[in-house]
Amino acid sequence: MRVDILTILPDLLEGPFSASILKRAQEKGLAEIHVHNIRDYSTNKQKSVDDYQYGGGAGMVMSIEPIALLIEKLQAERTYDEVIYMTPDGEVLDQRMSNTLSLCENIIILCGHYKGVDERVREMFITKEVSIGSYVLSGGELAAAVLTDSIIRLLPGVLNDETSALTDSFQDNLLSPPVYTRPPEYRGNKVPDVLLSGNFELIEKFREEKAYERTKLRRPDLLNNQDNF
Repeated sequence: MRVDILTILPDLLEGPFSASILKRAQEKGLAEIHVHNIRDYSTNKQKSVDDYQYGGGAGMVMSIEPIALLIEKLQAERTYDEVIYMTPDGEVLDQRMSNTLSLCENIIILCGHYKGVDERVREMFITKEVSIGSYVLSGGELAAAVLTDSIIRLLPGVLNDETSALTDSFQDNLLSPPVYTRPPEYRGNKVPDVLLSGNFELIEKFREEKAYERTKLRRPDLLNNQDNF
């Protein structure tokens, strides 16, 4: 999979993609992450990428020209399955969306700033708009990193244990059950006996019951949305 991220602040994305799972995915050749500076495609001397709103109002707007030039350059080089815009008014990211996007071969992610992008960018180029929650960030970079992580970790071979992603929260529309490791007792708090029993049938039943209980208590909305998965 190849992910091209378009931003005016490329330095913000150095950390998330240079460590842990995303770093290993790139080293294994399972994923390519390319960060592009939109300012490099500005045609004015100041390399500005924003301008005042038509009609007045507070806040600047990202200009269409440098974004269009960059997207068109990338699209001339390969076919993209999705051109995604990170925006608070987009479709809220969930596990189902991550699963679907993990099947793509090439993705562009545009990071917004200021009051957003010229609406014509959305009309002409964007195929999918994504939000990571009902709040506003300073820019789309952190949201793009979240989306990229949620997708790439699902690619076959990225995780050391390929079954791990299949048992994550939300994969079966339930939260994950509680998990334990050594020691079996700590300050009087014991690991449930069933997990030490070696009876995998009982262990699986215990985990299913606890996953349901936790979901019902913390995220009952998930149980009401079974048809979405």
